[in-house]
Amino acid sequence: MEIAAKANSAIDPCRICSPEAGQPREYLRFNMPFYLSKKQAAVIGALFVGLLAGGTLLWRQHGAGFLSANLGGAWYGNGWTEIKPRTEALPEREDAGTENTPAKTGKTAPVVWCDFAAAPAVPQKSAIISEVAWMGTVANYSDEWIELKNISGQEVGLAGWQLQNKNRKIKIVFTGDETLPPQGLYLLERTDDDSVPQVAADKTYKGALGNQNEALYLFDDNCRLADAAMAPAKWPAGDNLSKKTMFRRPDLGWQTSALAGGTPRAENR
Repeated sequence: MEIAAKANSAIDPCRICSPEAGQPREYLRFNMPFYLSKKQAAVIGALFVGLLAGGTLLWRQHGAGFLSANLGGAWYGNGWTEIKPRTEALPEREDAGTENTPAKTGKTAPVVWCDFAAAPAVPQKSAIISEVAWMGTVANYSDEWIELKNISGQEVGLAGWQLQNKNRKIKIVFTGDETLPPQGLYLLERTDDDSVPQVAADKTYKGALGNQNEALYLFDDNCRLADAAMAPAKWPAGDNLSKKTMFRRPDLGWQTSALAGGTPRAENR
């Protein structure tokens, strides 16, 4: 009986599973020299799942090199790398915009060039072509220049206005900050500001005027023909030998200037 009692005592679950006899607890044994309760096992399992999920997330965001570098540093005593959330502002997408606010692309709209054949004419009451040095100057025949004049009593905003020649080798568009005061003059010089050395140009342009079968068209911001200078066979005024320019009279007819080189940005005479 004593042997049986000892045997029963040897297999008493209270004595085997609990550190204190008589206080039974539910323990799990994993062939290891310690025991875990179900609650402890659940907590460890949850921590393991969390570490696995966090490692997977870091893997996807930063790659295997990030995990190996940081985990390796922690293992060999270099310390953990603190991962902080992003605080700086993310760059705006190029296509960002709302339904009512279009996205800014930084690009200017292409110029829609006016067509003389389709342009309706308007009365010559604002800006006109005032003087043309189609023959160049005494210094150089390529030193051509064109002068505009505001013949109205009000300022004329030139934004969107265009000046073209017949074959469109000269194509000039005016910007938003360019204006002509009442009776004001505007000088355009070919290629650079040296066509009229003694007078500063308001704008330079590229392209040359022909001596015949040529034309100049001035369009307003609605592509209406505000003025024109025509040379079907030859220019109506000006002299190629003496380099005297052609300019507008008060009645808007054309006349040859009295001076070689004309009167750029000055009253015609």
